[in-house]
Amino acid sequence: MQKQFLLPGAALVALLSVDCAVRGTRNDESPLGIDAGTPTAASSSGGSGSSSGVLAGSSGDVIDAASTNGGGDDGSPFVVSGDDGTAPSAGDDGSASSGTASSGSASGGGSTMSTSGPDAGSRRRDAGSTSGSSSGSSSGSSSGSGSSSGGTDAGTVGSALPSGWLYTNANKIYVSNGKSGGTAWMGRGVNMDDIFLCGYNNTLSMSSPDVTLEGIATGLISGWNPNFVRISLAMDSDTTVASWLTNPAQYKTPMTNVINAIGANPGVYVLVTLRSDASMILYDTSGADKEATGIPSNSTNTPDKTKYPTGTDAVYVALVDTFANSSFVLFGLTNEPGGSTQTAATEATALSHAVGTIRAEEDRLGVPHHIVSVQGSGWASDVSYYASKPLPYDNLVYEIHGYPPPASSNYTYPNIPVILGEYGSLTSSSQAAFYADLEQNQISNLAWDFEPYSDCSPDLLNVTNSSSSLQATSWGSIVQSYLLAH
Repeated sequence: MQKQFLLPGAALVALLSVDCAVRGTRNDESPLGIDAGTPTAASSSGGSGSSSGVLAGSSGDVIDAASTNGGGDDGSPFVVSGDDGTAPSAGDDGSASSGTASSGSASGGGSTMSTSGPDAGSRRRDAGSTSGSSSGSSSGSSSGSGSSSGGTDAGTVGSALPSGWLYTNANKIYVSNGKSGGTAWMGRGVNMDDIFLCGYNNTLSMSSPDVTLEGIATGLISGWNPNFVRISLAMDSDTTVASWLTNPAQYKTPMTNVINAIGANPGVYVLVTLRSDASMILYDTSGADKEATGIPSNSTNTPDKTKYPTGTDAVYVALVDTFANSSFVLFGLTNEPGGSTQTAATEATALSHAVGTIRAEEDRLGVPHHIVSVQGSGWASDVSYYASKPLPYDNLVYEIHGYPPPASSNYTYPNIPVILGEYGSLTSSSQAAFYADLEQNQISNLAWDFEPYSDCSPDLLNVTNSSSSLQATSWGSIVQSYLLAH
C-alpha cells in the first residue's frame, strides 16, 4: 500500500531540533501444550511484594532486585540467571534446552508467495500490521511499585558486561562501559531483508546474493547513517525453504557474512530476527501475510517430530552459537506472532520458552546475555500484557509494529523497555510530533523497508534492481532526513 508523504525532508530536520541523546502470569494449561511455569523472581509480578534476594553491581553496590531490569539503579549491567546462579533448566515442560542444535532437516513446504519479476516478486509486509490491540492483552498500565522492572530473577549476583554490549535497566537500553555501568543508548535505523530480497530472489538463484546485500548495507550506512539495523531471517517465506541448521552454504553462511559486515561498522547494532522458519506453528491464515505470523514451537508441539524434534529451539540454539561473542547482535524471537488469532497469554508462553532456550545456550557457552526482543500481540501492535506480566529474564526489550505507528502511550511504559521494530505509513500531520516523541522517550526505532529489488511496501527505496543505486522514495526521504539529523 503506497502512501503519499507531504512534509519535505528539510522541513522535518528543522522540526526535529531536539536533543538526541544516545536511548506472564503462569498459564499452566496453555493451548500450546507447554508448561508455562518458567522460573520467576519473587518480585516479577505486579504489586508491592518485596524480594528476599539482592543483586550486587560490579562496583560492589548492593541493588534491590525488586527495582531492577537487568541492571543497577545507576544503569550498571548485570547478567542474571536462576536463583541458584544458573540459567533456568531446559526440558519439554517449557523451560529452555541446553543442548546443541539439532541436525534435523528443515526442508518441507512453506507458503509459496505470489510474485512477479525475475525470480518473482514483491512481498508486502504491512498487510496485517495495525495499531490495534490484541484480543488477549491487558490494560496498558504498568505494575505497581516494588515489582520487578522486566522480570529479572532475584537472589543472584551478576557481573559487568564487556564494553560495547547492550543491556536494559527499567525502561531504557544502555551500552556497557565494561566497568560499573554504561550510557543510555537509542537505536535509529531501518529494516533490511535477507538474501531472498523480499521475494525478488525467492528461489535463491542469484549468484552471490550476500555480496549484493552487503552492497545495499554499505550504501545504507554511508548515505543514511543508522546505528541500528533489523535483519529478518525469512527462511520459510518464499518458494525455496532455507534453514540455519542444514546446507549452510545456501543460507547460513551468506547471511552470517552480511550480518557480520554490518556489525563491523563502529557503533552499529543488528537485530537478528527469526521472521519465519518451517518449525513454527499457529500461523494466522486469514490474510496474505501468513508467513510473517509463525509462533516458535518446542518438542511438545513441533509440527514434525522427525524433522524438528525440538521444534524451533534448535534454531535459536544455532543462532546463539553463531553470534555468541558478537556484542553488536540482538535477537528477535519472531515477527508478528499469531497475527490476530492468538491471545497474549498463548504467545507469551511460547516466547518465554524461546527466551529460556537462548539464555540456557548462552550460559552453557559462558557468554554475555544478548538483548532479546519479545514481540507484542495483535500483529505485534500491543505490549501492554508484558507491562503487567514481564517475562522472568534479564536484558529483554518488547517490540511493537505500527502502520501507522501507535500513540505514544502504546510504547512508553515505566517498567519495560520498548522498541518500534517496524513502522511506516505516517501522515503528513503526525511526522514531526512522532519523531520528537521518540527522541523525548528514547524509543529505539526501525523504519520499514530498505529494499531496492522489490516494492516491499511501504518501501524506503525505489525499485532499481541495483545494490548501488539507492534512490529514496518520498517516505524514504523522511526517514533519511531523520537519521542524518542524528
